[in-house]
Amino acid sequence: MLLNTYQKVMDLFESGNGYRDASELKKAKITTVQIKELVNKGIVERVSHGHYWLVDEENGKPENYRMIEACRVNPRAVICADSACYFHGLIDVEPERLSVATLKTDRSRMQLNFPVSRHYYSDLAFSQDMKEVDTPYGKIRVYDVERSVCDAIRFRADVGEEMLELIINRFLQRDSNQMDRLLAYADAMRVGKIVRVKLKQIEE
Repeated sequence: MLLNTYQKVMDLFESGNGYRDASELKKAKITTVQIKELVNKGIVERVSHGHYWLVDEENGKPENYRMIEACRVNPRAVICADSACYFHGLIDVEPERLSVATLKTDRSRMQLNFPVSRHYYSDLAFSQDMKEVDTPYGKIRVYDVERSVCDAIRFRADVGEEMLELIINRFLQRDSNQMDRLLAYADAMRVGKIVRVKLKQIEE
């Protein structure tokens, strides 16, 4: 690769805070052969099909990079359940698998460099209580804390009882917890009974 082409690629990635998509690279006249060469040399990481990251050995990846990358790869995906609870500070260690919500009709492939638990929602349930958080690297779409706790209870088989107990305990200890909102969402999703049972078990 010519030096001026290499510098052009570096400048392009740096202006995107390290991330670039294949369409952006193609628009800048960077070929797939050139990108493959950079990937093979370990200069650029292939995040997923058509998505790339300029490797930064000194600083590493940004905070919550897995959430950022999942939302870049699928612009309709939303971080949910235990992963959203981690984002909201209810647990201190990020779950091994990233929990992501998508519409039942969304069949977009989400093959990333880390394990993903994908949960499918109906149109109505999918759009409720979702917010977008801007970062220098792209948007993170995540459900609010009350819904996230409820979803963690719904998907307790994936989350695990020990992790679920920690999530509920931390939520109950929060001065800002809105129990009415959590229960309203649980009832709307027809899991109100199990959510109330789990809350009662923890409180006892």
